[in-house]
Amino acid sequence: MAGENPRRALWWFFALTFAISWGVGGLWLLFPKPLTALLGPFAYGSPGYYVAAYAPSLVALALTYSESGPAGLRAMARRLRPGSLSALAIAVLAIPFAALALTLVMPRLGAWPVTPADVLVKTPLVLFATAQVVTNSGPLGEEFGWRGYALPRLLERWSPPVAAVLLGLIWTLWHVPAFLFAGIVGTSFSDLPWYALDTVGLSLLMTWLHLRSRVSILTAGLVPHFVINGLGAAGAWRSRPAEAVALALVGLTLFALSPPQQNKGGTP
Repeated sequence: MAGENPRRALWWFFALTFAISWGVGGLWLLFPKPLTALLGPFAYGSPGYYVAAYAPSLVALALTYSESGPAGLRAMARRLRPGSLSALAIAVLAIPFAALALTLVMPRLGAWPVTPADVLVKTPLVLFATAQVVTNSGPLGEEFGWRGYALPRLLERWSPPVAAVLLGLIWTLWHVPAFLFAGIVGTSFSDLPWYALDTVGLSLLMTWLHLRSRVSILTAGLVPHFVINGLGAAGAWRSRPAEAVALALVGLTLFALSPPQQNKGGTP
């Protein structure tokens, strides 16, 4: 990151991302009737929703261009390569494996609303036989920002586990206004602590993948984000306590068993 102050870049990224996302959502909360009459409700798939949801990636791309011009955008585009096939396999399978394990363990402790068929059959159908790949705003809308722009700069200052937890908490905070609109977040506001643990766990997994895949945005960002959102759309993942703990354990276990080498050189 020659010629760039990572701390200042992060401040700009987070400030602009929150200003756009929270600003758009805040306008709908303050003026719901006129904005709904003009643009429709603030709901999944609406124009206002997409502006707020795509803010992380749009801000990251704009800042990258401002800092490095077209060369910076080309460098980010190169990070759409898988980087490592083994890491890509983990990105695809880790969260479904955790969801499947819960369907086998949790019924012994009581009722569990997810079945193996929800994970093995329903989720792939949702991901690949519906418009989820297009309408799911999370991967493309967020990951050029969180894993593409913010994470490498956090790793300039913090160890990977600390950077992962910090980004997970910021990521959770960014989602908070979405809890105030029906149909956007698939859990209630009272479950926010478990949602936070779930998000931090996902951030740990993605940070491990980021370093294992040679900072691939595809492997560390787009794929796991797409997978967990697909599981959510299929009803196989809802940030319940057991799921949040399981995902946090997955991330911590990967760091404990196979610590990745931290890239101190910044973004390639």
